[in-house]
Amino acid sequence: MKATGNRENTERNGTLLSDLRAFGMVATVSIGIGLLVNQFREQPLPLVYQSRQARLEEAVSRTVASSETPGQSASAIAWPQNLSLDEFRTFVMEKRGLVLDARPEIFHRLGHVPGAISLPREDFEKRYASLKLDAARDQRMVVYCSGDACEDSALVQKALMKLGYARVAVFREGWAAWTRAGLPEEKAL
Repeated sequence: MKATGNRENTERNGTLLSDLRAFGMVATVSIGIGLLVNQFREQPLPLVYQSRQARLEEAVSRTVASSETPGQSASAIAWPQNLSLDEFRTFVMEKRGLVLDARPEIFHRLGHVPGAISLPREDFEKRYASLKLDAARDQRMVVYCSGDACEDSALVQKALMKLGYARVAVFREGWAAWTRAGLPEEKAL
């Protein structure tokens, strides 16, 4: 009876080993195919984590490489880096330039500052290309995002400045302060 038990254990161990080998082969082939497919994508997924800023800088460098050399804007008239709520409200209501929303597209659709154009940090490269902002290179621009803790507006501002837009300010208080003040909003649903 002991011999029969040993034989059954040996058979189970052999079956387990062959199952593990098969699983390992399937996993290896799957990973290999995934890596291969990723390399042929228009924008391959990074294999190593990149911060928001690093991803945006990479997108900006691809944008610069695919377009003409932006250089610096011709009109370097002094323009503040940050606007207060009152300054931003005046800028929006008097339509003094472009208002850019750096929040994800879905948030822009749910509600945004009147006249704001969606330029989300997370999809900067594709959205920038579709907006064709080259004609607005000398215009004043203000970028906003969700609120004080949101860094997306500052990242988009830096990206635009690297692309040659000299007159880009940030409304750091963002959408939270705008809505808290009861100011008008638009929806794009």
